[in-house]
Amino acid sequence: MSRNTTPGFRRLPRVADQMTAAHFDLVDQSHAAERAGDAARALHLHASVPVLNKRSRHHVLLTQLASLGDELPGWVGARWMAYQAVRCEDPATESGRMQRLALKYAVETFHADQLADCHANAGDPVKVAAWVASESWLFHQLLLHDLGGLTRFADELVTDRLAEHADLARSWAGAPLGGYQVVASRPGGRLRIHDPGARTSLEVLDLGARTTAGDEGWVLGRLVPSGVDDLLMFDTAPMAVPERVAREVSGASEPWARVTQALDEGRLVERDFMRDDYELTTDVLSIDLLRIGTPPADLERVTAQLRSGRDEIPRAAFRILRRAADGVIQQSEAPHIAAAILQPAARADARRLLVRDGHYDVWARWASLVHEPARGLLLNLARACRAFA
Repeated sequence: MSRNTTPGFRRLPRVADQMTAAHFDLVDQSHAAERAGDAARALHLHASVPVLNKRSRHHVLLTQLASLGDELPGWVGARWMAYQAVRCEDPATESGRMQRLALKYAVETFHADQLADCHANAGDPVKVAAWVASESWLFHQLLLHDLGGLTRFADELVTDRLAEHADLARSWAGAPLGGYQVVASRPGGRLRIHDPGARTSLEVLDLGARTTAGDEGWVLGRLVPSGVDDLLMFDTAPMAVPERVAREVSGASEPWARVTQALDEGRLVERDFMRDDYELTTDVLSIDLLRIGTPPADLERVTAQLRSGRDEIPRAAFRILRRAADGVIQQSEAPHIAAAILQPAARADARRLLVRDGHYDVWARWASLVHEPARGLLLNLARACRAFA
């Protein structure tokens, strides 16, 4: 079901053996373009390397970013830096050295069971490390925040256009790991959450975290400045956990000790922290778009088609947009509309099939309920409807 997200292709002999010196040079150029904030060039260079998977999560993310053009909200830029920091393996940089040290610690501390299984089955521990680097929410959090990896990357490697967002990324330093209850979406693109440690409720930027929060809504996450109306936001989509764990972590002086204790006692399962979806522009994971945008009777069949290699995510996203155009979706689902319009293929289909006379107000209303960059994309649909008339 998952797209390949492995950042450590240099570690994997089967992939590296198919790479020529010219291919490695293209990859290095692609990384430089990313660090400069030029997603279109990075995508072009990445696509020029035959061995790299064109359906990989990295390719998908670059495609999404490139489709948005040059003007990205600051929080998207900061998340893009964070994503690059967890992938940074440059041996000659402090960021690369920090990534490798954090990865070694995360594998040994949080994912030792995976490593033990690998050794027991005569597997390749390099693949375990690559998997953890790619998908472990625990590793990402440890590197980016507790070890200062995001700040280091912003200071050391970010250039040109992306550097415009570096101050916001640096402001995320020191944000504590907390436990929260995600309550409900509110008007104006806000999400109400409860902080049991502080015994307060607050409203944060609503990017769809309720979708990832599980039935009870208890999560682990970090609240950081969004740069939008003085609102905080989750630095990345939070991780659903049992209520007891969220309460223990909330306000704890040593939150990682609480997490480790819950893992040791079996109240948390380390595999549950492996997330094959990595989103930059939304907190709605792409697999949730499939669930939300597929009729229940068809979900098993469509999921099987996704596993077989058919890209069902854009199709599900278009179905969500079609429901929005038809007025059969509730206002509280606005974050899902935002996530759907951010899918380039679904957006193209919507422009072709859902631009209708008299629908300006429909798309303008949805635009008013979400944040950039989704807001501008929905307004483009609204303007197209007016032009259609």
